[in-house]
Amino acid sequence: MTDEPKKRRMQVLMRRDLWLQDEGLTVLLIALLLMIFIVNPLAAADVFRGYAALVHDLWLALTLLSGVFAIGWRRKAAQVVVLAAALLFALRALGFAGGAGGLVVDFGLTIFLLAILGLMVVWQIFREGPITRQRVQGSIVIYLLLGLIWAEAYMLAAHLNPGSFAGTLPEGQNALSAHLTYFSFVTLTTVGYGDILPASLTTRALANFEGLLGTLFPAILIARLVSMEIAARETKNPKG
Repeated sequence: MTDEPKKRRMQVLMRRDLWLQDEGLTVLLIALLLMIFIVNPLAAADVFRGYAALVHDLWLALTLLSGVFAIGWRRKAAQVVVLAAALLFALRALGFAGGAGGLVVDFGLTIFLLAILGLMVVWQIFREGPITRQRVQGSIVIYLLLGLIWAEAYMLAAHLNPGSFAGTLPEGQNALSAHLTYFSFVTLTTVGYGDILPASLTTRALANFEGLLGTLFPAILIARLVSMEIAARETKNPKG
């Protein structure tokens, strides 16, 4: 008898945590969409003047924070994201990303953060249960994170080797970031307008891999979600 109230309370807490995580996926999706389609283009247009880097960092922090709530802040992976983000912003505040080594650390940490966040969202949407609207939103989050991860990799390649791309690319950091983010999503969706082209072995390999991933990911994801929905319905309404 004494164990029954504890079990009910644990079930309530688990349901509440899962609901918060599902709602966190919605917030994360909105934050990513605003970053890609609003914040980055405005920063490239110099709307924020000398505060563009600060605005970008604050929005990245907001995105990561919403991601932490989406995957559950009690999880060790979420704590790793928080610590890595704190290290990244501390290094940026100290102006560490000046030389080639600093750039590698800066972009490497950013890619690591986005990758960990993406893996945890994958875990979140593939857990057992019916397919909800938030899980579909989480799938879109993963797709957007893939584009941002490759955009950061392209940025690092462009900084280390100015001949990594053919085409007209701006020199400013914010404008370059917006252009290569655009190039990343054009490659991920296999549109390929041809206004920006990979011109080095590294960027060509990255572009090939991203294009392949952009083609395979939706097909594999849809198949997995459909199979999960069928399994959830069979569990809820068993035959016979």
